[in-house]
Amino acid sequence: MAILKEKIDKKLEEKGLSRYKAAKLIGCAESTLNKMTRGEKPFSEKVTKKLLPIIETTEEEFKGWILADKYPENVLKRAIEVKQEVKPDTGMLILTAKIDSYLQQKGLSRTGLSKVIGYSQGKLNQMIKGDEPISPLVISKIAPILEVTEDEIISWIVADKWSIEALRVALGF
Repeated sequence: MAILKEKIDKKLEEKGLSRYKAAKLIGCAESTLNKMTRGEKPFSEKVTKKLLPIIETTEEEFKGWILADKYPENVLKRAIEVKQEVKPDTGMLILTAKIDSYLQQKGLSRTGLSKVIGYSQGKLNQMIKGDEPISPLVISKIAPILEVTEDEIISWIVADKWSIEALRVALGF
């Protein structure tokens, strides 16, 4: 997590704070803050809420730093495009709308897809609806069936999870 670490360290330096002092101010161990900053442990909501005012950063900017470290630029760019293009029905995820659209074009149902990839219909349906995280294995199995790249599917997931502002911040690097 080079960008996240770099940005946090720069902000702390501007404030004349060490990570030790910052950890004390937010009420966590320095080792915990170090692990979060290096991406070895996710930032808890509690720590994030206390850290942001100290480093004078918005939540969206902070999320953008995390995104920049987590996903390649092509996935982030495509997530913005998809977020702007696809307007799914109320309550439906972009992931769901896109997969269903591709399946419809191929004349294939979700049940048919589950049979083709040899995966539980119920479990696959939960992943497509966003009730459960979609595993990398499932992504690798459905991408060729839908005739899209794995990165394309990942961009749909990213578009559902993150705001356009955070995505734009991530691409600012």
